[in-house]
Amino acid sequence: MEKLDNQQKIIEKIEKIVTPVVNEMGLSLVDIEYMQDGGYWYVRIYVENLNGEITLEECAAISGKIDEDVDKLIEQRFFLEVSSPGIERPLKKIEDFIRFKGEKIKVSLKHKINDKKSFEGIITECKDNIIFLEIEEENIVEIPFSEVKKANIIYEFDEI
Repeated sequence: MEKLDNQQKIIEKIEKIVTPVVNEMGLSLVDIEYMQDGGYWYVRIYVENLNGEITLEECAAISGKIDEDVDKLIEQRFFLEVSSPGIERPLKKIEDFIRFKGEKIKVSLKHKINDKKSFEGIITECKDNIIFLEIEEENIVEIPFSEVKKANIIYEFDEI
């Protein structure tokens, strides 16, 4: 548990470094991960451009501006990655759920609702910190935002 607490504290410190840089560039911070994968540690920063695609140059610029400060926070060697969140991006803030109304998502919950801890469905509405998710035609489940453990968009390829 101590390891997780330490990781969370480092993520919070990284966020304080990254947020002004991302905001200054007119971009939006989506998520930060600090984790061990195999024998290596990674700091993964996901950013997006609300007006279009994020470029490789923008990712490189962010990395260059934060690399030294992030390096001072972490004792062990790590890889710093700055990228787009991808098409199956995580939904972290209530604003994400509002923005992606009409999209199909998968959501995992902290506690059961209707005897289930995960749902897939379409966001039909968000209000008063409640996410309305259509899981079957005309079957809506109301999920308090505070119960969301993890959520992401489900990208479905068009059938040819």
